Amino acid sequence: MQSREAVAELWLRRVLRDYPPQAAQFMAAEKDPFHNPAGHTLQSALAVLLDELLAGMDRGRITPALDSMMQLKAVQDLAPSSALRFLFDLKEILRIHCRDADFAQLSARIDEMALQAFDLFVQYRERTSQARANEVRRRVFVLERRMNREDRMAWQERGGN
Repeated sequence: MQSREAVAELWLRRVLRDYPPQAAQFMAAEKDPFHNPAGHTLQSALAVLLDELLAGMDRGRITPALDSMMQLKAVQDLAPSSALRFLFDLKEILRIHCRDADFAQLSARIDEMALQAFDLFVQYRERTSQARANEVRRRVFVLERRMNREDRMAWQERGGN
């Protein structure tokens, strides 16, 4: 296999293709996590996932990395297939840069990551939907209160008690 750094660079470039060119350039170049939280999340999570894929698949390191990626993807209004494509892009990269025996094991590990990522994506998508529904309920409640107050005031203006 080519160096880990070469694979990591190819993978990051592939992931950034899903973003508008100017945003992708910024996300790749800006290293300050406070100025570029999404880019920092992408870069650090991809590094952890690649390290664990090539090393030992420590779930204690994989889960937080996938979690941060899926939080980011869930709020971007992507289809699940688009949100998880970054893992299957890695398969394509590794197919080219790995020996056949290594690729079979790495492919199985990527499938395992994809299943976990899908569960996390659905979880965050449900949370996002619930937050949106709660916001709609809150707005309706405020409007109803305002209308009820206006109705009471109109009643009083017409001579009601």
